[in-house]
Amino acid sequence: MSQIGNKLRAGFFATPPRQGEYLRQLLQFPEETAALDPTCGEGLILKQLTENQTETVMTYGVELDKRRALTAAENLDRLVQAPIESMVISNDAFGFVFLNPPYDHTMKAYGDEKSERKEYTELVRGTRYLAPGGIMLYIIPSYRFSDRQIARFLATHFEDVALTRFTDEDYPDFRQCIFIGKKKESKTKRFDELLYQKFLDCNSEHFIETEVKPADQLIGEQTWTVPAVKPEVATFYTRIEQKEEFYSLIHNNKGFTAFKERTRPKSLSIGGDPIINIAQGQMALLLASGAVNGVLGEGERLHVVQGMEVVTQVVTEEKTEHSTITKSRTKREVSVKVITPKGIVKKLM
Repeated sequence: MSQIGNKLRAGFFATPPRQGEYLRQLLQFPEETAALDPTCGEGLILKQLTENQTETVMTYGVELDKRRALTAAENLDRLVQAPIESMVISNDAFGFVFLNPPYDHTMKAYGDEKSERKEYTELVRGTRYLAPGGIMLYIIPSYRFSDRQIARFLATHFEDVALTRFTDEDYPDFRQCIFIGKKKESKTKRFDELLYQKFLDCNSEHFIETEVKPADQLIGEQTWTVPAVKPEVATFYTRIEQKEEFYSLIHNNKGFTAFKERTRPKSLSIGGDPIINIAQGQMALLLASGAVNGVLGEGERLHVVQGMEVVTQVVTEEKTEHSTITKSRTKREVSVKVITPKGIVKKLM
């Protein structure tokens, strides 16, 4: 696989269903709402977190990989196969956002001085889509919470927060922690220094194992209620055109239809009297091209005619005083076969 191909696939780790079940019990969806996973994979975790609700929860997903997107389309209500960077999505539109971003750097574009970590980029992007008072669930490797950009952003934009981790069945394999919090509704956001310091301590595995509770231990202690928003999100599409949509658009385009009519091969219809007398040479060309092949005449004058051009090479020699010059020329003749009404076959040259 190419370097770019490896980069596009890098860092995809689906959340284990066992951990999804623990997290589902920490969430409540009492009213109609919309839920988003902007890097949804196969869409299984968002479906698990939101299914079996008494009220309507419309689920939205974005996935780059075509194979995973096909599966996600069956698990979620609306799915767009595209890079999240190409998406146009309504801000402040979702009551719940699930984030499990790729663990990688963003691709460095021409003119960029540096790339950013996707964990931080998707955190900022996902928060923009989350409605004020909405609930975010954010899963990244535990040590990444000690990143100062991530720590400061979480400590500034969220309240009613908790930091938990995968339970012991899965934590040794994944080393992931889970942030749950409510997006602040006020425009003036107070920075929480104590929360910020707690995130910085996540660079220590000892701190994670001793001070951060596994997700199953939060069940019954605290729950997060997802607020009501309109299930139908007004803006949710990609700037990248999907080639599958081109077929019907081109097929129904008036200009393309007119072009097909103008370029359609014309059928040759033989019959009736010619407008002007046909010279012998013209008739020979018509016969040679096969234009007059077929049935001609009526009744006793009915004949079957087949014309063809016979092409041969004629070789001649011209002797000079010192050499012999061989010349070749193309000889074209017209051969016409006629079947008379009495069944006699005649060949005319």
